[in-house]
Amino acid sequence: MRRPPVLTFERIRYRAVWADPARKLRTLESFAETEEDGGKDLEVAARRVADPDLRAHLERHALDERRHAELFRDRAAAVRAAASLETRDALESDRAYDLSRGRKDEVDAHGFFKAGLIDELGEVSYLAMIHVAEQKAARIFAFHHDLVGDDPELEAVFASILKDEKYHVAYTQRFLERWEREGRGREVKEGLRAARSSRFLGAWRRVGLRSGARFSQALLFLLYWTVLAPFGLVARTRRSGQAVVEPAAAPAEESLRSQY
Repeated sequence: MRRPPVLTFERIRYRAVWADPARKLRTLESFAETEEDGGKDLEVAARRVADPDLRAHLERHALDERRHAELFRDRAAAVRAAASLETRDALESDRAYDLSRGRKDEVDAHGFFKAGLIDELGEVSYLAMIHVAEQKAARIFAFHHDLVGDDPELEAVFASILKDEKYHVAYTQRFLERWEREGRGREVKEGLRAARSSRFLGAWRRVGLRSGARFSQALLFLLYWTVLAPFGLVARTRRSGQAVVEPAAAPAEESLRSQY
């Protein structure tokens, strides 16, 4: 019998996500979109590299990403079919106001590299980026795999994807180690360092895209209650404490002269 995992804040938070049909569906669709975009990026990279062995691995990796997208989409379709009409209407409404959609020109599938970037960075730095991204992806999917025990189909999806992630981490590691043995250790270290830094910055960037609308609402709410509302209250209090003084009427002759 599998031992229940320790309930940390993150586990409690994401269990709530998977327990909510609307949030579960949005998460599955987001995973599917990410995996599909990753497959497209890798297909472009595979056409750029000269090493036939590396090209074969990148092509297989691209197919894996596309298959993952289909697995997530199939599960999302099942969740949508089982969802109530109210939940489906809420999802369509949310989609209209989601500021994070349609921003693929800024952030790629894995958060930090775009199709064609291999031409600028070279294959060593590019593969280092993939290696870091796949390590992170493996941790994320393993984490979620442990939270969906009440959904055997989704649990099986994560288990299948995790097998592929282990291969992705292994083959990228093998090429990086081979390049180190060939005297390119400095390139590998610099590539890994840049990839880890880019992932950190990319994570903050994605948070900004997802939470931009909510942050703006919270900021306006805070400004109102800390600045505008107190200022208005003070102004009203000062006005109520002052006597109203009617201005003296100007002589008719002076009044006429003041018009011109």
